[in-house]
Amino acid sequence: MKRIRTFNLAFLLVCGFSIAAQAQEGTKTVDKEPLYNFSPAFEFLRSTHSNFFNGPSLKVSRNFKGRFKPGIGIAYATTEKHHDNGFVLYKMKVLPVYANLTYEIPTKSKFEPFAETSLGISFVKYDRATDEQPLITTRVNETGFYVYGGLGLRYAATKHIAPYVTAGFKGYHMSTNDLEVNPHGVTFSVGVRF
Repeated sequence: MKRIRTFNLAFLLVCGFSIAAQAQEGTKTVDKEPLYNFSPAFEFLRSTHSNFFNGPSLKVSRNFKGRFKPGIGIAYATTEKHHDNGFVLYKMKVLPVYANLTYEIPTKSKFEPFAETSLGISFVKYDRATDEQPLITTRVNETGFYVYGGLGLRYAATKHIAPYVTAGFKGYHMSTNDLEVNPHGVTFSVGVRF
């Protein structure tokens, strides 16, 4: 039931931004490409420990003449319960701040494929308990290395509005220490670029 509400929220978010961007499109008089693109989205991550991290994100990209588009982004994801390395993590909240690089694959279609990667820092907060004593918790605040790599497909609805979907791999707290808490998994997002 919670996942259905989350999906409905993501759908409404994309539709709302699309309608707002279309209204903005009608007021523009300059025909050239904008200097910056904004890409709000809703992201879904299926953890390798079989739970979900969901939440909104926003990327801002700089337009250059080439196919590579650098940018910055921020996201927020949460899950109620996550098992990792003998711990039970409750009320986990993750706030990654990252640099993003997108490569736009050349095409003459309205469907625009792209590849992207992101690196940054995640601010992570949760209540930690052990599997043996799941009711005795300790509050934890930490930072971690954030990574993302994936592929996406945009549809150029107008010159400045493009809904998109992406799929890839994401890690919120990547580490070479396999005993650290490291939520990661397959991710999917739905958004709109304007």
